[in-house]
Amino acid sequence: MELRMLQIIDDENLEDLDGKPEMISIELLLDYFVCEISYKNNFEFIQAVIRLFLKIHGETIRRHPKLQGKAKKLLEIQSDVWQKIDTMFQRTRCMVTFLSNSQF
Repeated sequence: MELRMLQIIDDENLEDLDGKPEMISIELLLDYFVCEISYKNNFEFIQAVIRLFLKIHGETIRRHPKLQGKAKKLLEIQSDVWQKIDTMFQRTRCMVTFLSNSQF
């Protein structure tokens, strides 16, 4: 519900939105997501919240260049962290396959 309360009417003038509390809150949330993902805290929870956040505010982010920059930074960090997690999964799969094929 809190995420939905930050909705901005997209038909408004872009210059008027920069100082609105909703816009500032959306910027701060994007910064929070970047911090949490870069610190690898609560990865699955943050992914679920980001999904909901983008579903609600995706159009607003798409229309505002300042928010687009923050979203791109989030995407870059998210991709980097996911690559590291995927590498760990691959190593684990390899070890499990090796151990399951070996005979004692």
